Amino acid sequence: MGTTYCVRYRPSVGCEDQHAIHQFIEEELKQIDLQMSTYREDSEVSRFNSSQSTELYPVSFETAFVVDLAQEIAEISDGAFDVTVGPIVDLWGFGPAGRRHSIPSDDEIQSVKRLVGYKNLIVQLSPPSLRKLIPTLRIDLSAIAPGFGADRVSDLLKSLGIQDSFVEIGGEIVTRGHRSGSDPWQIGIESPEDFKRSLKTVLALSDAALATSGDYRNFFLDSGSRFSHTIDPKTARPAIHSLASASVVASNAALADAIATCMMVLGKSDGLRLAEDNNWAVLLVQRSDNGFESSYSKPFEKVFPEVCRKIKAGQ
Repeated sequence: MGTTYCVRYRPSVGCEDQHAIHQFIEEELKQIDLQMSTYREDSEVSRFNSSQSTELYPVSFETAFVVDLAQEIAEISDGAFDVTVGPIVDLWGFGPAGRRHSIPSDDEIQSVKRLVGYKNLIVQLSPPSLRKLIPTLRIDLSAIAPGFGADRVSDLLKSLGIQDSFVEIGGEIVTRGHRSGSDPWQIGIESPEDFKRSLKTVLALSDAALATSGDYRNFFLDSGSRFSHTIDPKTARPAIHSLASASVVASNAALADAIATCMMVLGKSDGLRLAEDNNWAVLLVQRSDNGFESSYSKPFEKVFPEVCRKIKAGQ
């Protein structure tokens, strides 16, 4: 999937062979890579993208499952989350071809908008298959597949008898059990500062997933305006608002991954409204004249009251 991963765990009785566990993890990730990566031409997603057929295209259940979840979030968010926006991402210079030297013209933007749209994608789970309504449609699962991969590796460790584990793929995290004794895993959330790494807050997690999206790592400036890799599918332009990062805590990392991207498209007000409507635990950090300000949904405050108390106190 073009990213890195990190796994930490406390060995259980009968699970002391670290090399064997490493091999199991590698095989699991290799399988997901073969299904959903856009970095390899032989993956299911790449082959589906290359096809010009508008008939049902057979895929693995895992790929269909991830696309089905993506489509569910697309519907809930009225298209803010859309796995078909790859051509727009490429147009703005955030794809494999690299940076542009100028902002796309209105004609270019309107032309590429005709190539995308989640409503042009059909998914069914039985039998697992995908279908395009326009031949040129293609999908990119990079905003949800790393989270799914973290979920699968976490499930794998549990199946091996490991009760306490931390799995991170591309920044998407799944925790089970405890770090030591009865202490939960301590997960740091970065402050969304350009070209600098510092800690914004720490969340104590156990049997939960966390995903964070932001605009502070992949962006460019043009004539004083900031353009990030987060694309608003409705405008076919980078989302422009004050929101710098979104962190989401959910039952699984695939869901958290998709919601975090959704928040970055919508911005603070619309994002918080959608989070409240769907009982999503989100922490948003936006830029202001005074630096950075944090806001959060009621479900987030319910789970992390002490963190929210510190935010209110300006700590």
